[in-house]
Amino acid sequence: MKIQSYFLLICSVLFVFFSCNQDEGIGGSSSVEGYVYNVRHSDDNFSFTKDTFPALDQRVFLQYPSDLKDVRTDKDGKYRVNFLRSGNYEIYAVSEFVGGSMKAEVVDVRVSGNLTIADTIFIHTGKANGTAMIRGSVYATMWHNARYQGEGPAVGARVYIKNAGEEAFFDDLRVSDKGVFIFQKILPGEYEIHVTTEDPVTRVVTTVFESIKVTETGKIYNLSQEKETPEGNFTFIIDII
Repeated sequence: MKIQSYFLLICSVLFVFFSCNQDEGIGGSSSVEGYVYNVRHSDDNFSFTKDTFPALDQRVFLQYPSDLKDVRTDKDGKYRVNFLRSGNYEIYAVSEFVGGSMKAEVVDVRVSGNLTIADTIFIHTGKANGTAMIRGSVYATMWHNARYQGEGPAVGARVYIKNAGEEAFFDDLRVSDKGVFIFQKILPGEYEIHVTTEDPVTRVVTTVFESIKVTETGKIYNLSQEKETPEGNFTFIIDII
């Protein structure tokens, strides 16, 4: 009788010991669920306006010491992981940046009981994610036969951008009917913005440029203001014959 009692006591102690010392992972009776939302950074809106909606069919990763498990979200952006042991976990989904780089958006969760609700995960995607814009204006003084004809937006003039210290331009665009140009999807760095001008007398074509340093994303950088006009900031003066 005593032997049987001792045996039962030892089994009870071992059960409690191993139950209390199980690591996080699969093999328990707990579940965790949560939501993933996609914050979309679209280009061509010129204001960094973002759309937020449920992340459909998004991979969600659950990290624990010995392994990594992933599941997919449903149409509502909801995910659920079952059969977990109690413990601390990291849950994350991935944001995507222009150029292909990625970032894990992580939430920490303490799983216990039957069901644990994790904090909502917000991932960021879109061509404008992690970029800035550079905005400026080009106005022209216009001449004909060396006679001044007036001043106004340099509509259709071509503007070029390159990395400071490099020879080649990596993008160019035309000035709008209001004299404005905006370069999108600009990564942090130093840049030169170039336009060409022609001397009204000698007709020699030269290039003028302004330098600008981009340090933050999600921001519109305006080139240095030289003169206020009714149309906005006056950045470049070029001569058109």
